[in-house]
Amino acid sequence: MHREPHDSAFYRTIIEHLVDDCPWDAIDSDVRPGEVAATASDPTAVAELQLSHLLTDAELYCKLPDPGEGAAAHLVLYQGLDRALDGTREASDDGFVEALADAHETIAGVHASEYVEPVADPTVILQARVPYSYTEGKLYSMMTSISATALRVQRLHGDLRATVGAVSNLESDGGQRRSPPFETGVEVTGQR
Repeated sequence: MHREPHDSAFYRTIIEHLVDDCPWDAIDSDVRPGEVAATASDPTAVAELQLSHLLTDAELYCKLPDPGEGAAAHLVLYQGLDRALDGTREASDDGFVEALADAHETIAGVHASEYVEPVADPTVILQARVPYSYTEGKLYSMMTSISATALRVQRLHGDLRATVGAVSNLESDGGQRRSPPFETGVEVTGQR
C-alpha cells in the first residue's frame, strides 16, 4: 500500500491522543511529540514512539505511519507476565504459555474497538492500526480499549503471581503451609 502524505500537525494530534486521553507516558522522557510528528510526516521516514502505561507494566510501541498496511499508525501492546516469556524461548510442555496467550486474546477481544485487533501471544496482547481517515471518537475509543485491556491483563497477572506465590510458600515435604515469622515481645534464651 502507498503512504498518504500528511503534515506534522496530523501526526502530532494522533500522538497527543495517545498520551493525553489515557494514562500513558513516553518511555524515553527526551522524546518530544513535535519531533516524532515531524519524523512521521517525512515521506521517507517512519517514526517510533514507545509508551509506558502509568498504572500497569504494559508498554505500547507505536509506528507512525505504518506504510506496509497503509495506516497512519500501528500500535502493539506488550504486557508479558514474565520477561522470560518474550518469545525467545520455546513454549512449555504443560500448555501454560498457550493458555496465557489465549487468555490475553480473550481479554483484548472483550475490550476491542474498531481499530484494535486482539493477538494470541504470551506478551503481545493486541495491535491497533489508526487509519488516515481516523475520527477522534474512534481514536479515543481505541485508547480506552487499550488501557482497559492493560488493566485487566495486569489483574490477571497479579492473580497468577499470587497463586504461584501461594504455592511456592508450601513446604516441599508434605505441603504444609509455612508459618510466617513469629514475633513476640518475649525473648526466649537458653532453651534446649
